Amino acid sequence: MKSLKKIELKDISEVAKMLKDFWKSQLVEASDNDILEDIRRMLDPECISYLVCYNDDIAGFVFVNEKYGYFNNIEYLYIKDEYRNKGLGSYCLSNIIEIVKKKQNGPRVQIEVSPSNINAMKLYHRLGFNHIDTITLSTKLDGEIIKKEVFGMDFYMNPKSLFDKNN
Repeated sequence: MKSLKKIELKDISEVAKMLKDFWKSQLVEASDNDILEDIRRMLDPECISYLVCYNDDIAGFVFVNEKYGYFNNIEYLYIKDEYRNKGLGSYCLSNIIEIVKKKQNGPRVQIEVSPSNINAMKLYHRLGFNHIDTITLSTKLDGEIIKKEVFGMDFYMNPKSLFDKNN
């Protein structure tokens, strides 16, 4: 059985472990202070933060934060490896989209994704995230990178990306 449960103070130890894993998947080694700051933001009553549960086990979390004056930015969505491919991402996002729309009283919900995370990209697109309004660029990437021409400009990215025709 799938469910969402508001994150509470008693959940922070488990949330901290998942945040560490989340940040590792983003090739970032988050410090304890970074994790504590994320948890502080998740417990803010203005924000939307839930545990994703499967058969009463904590399988992941979702966190929606304010961006540009609106609480419609799904900042983190994390599902533990052992709970992936069970429909939890779809379940979570479908419910969070409705929660955010009610809180915002509007239709716009946004999420960021690494172009190397093809499975997430496909999930988000299937659930209606099919408009591009911003592209995040950085000055450096960790790990293996390749050069690709996008929009007539050279960019460096993870070799497994949305722009790799072999995916």
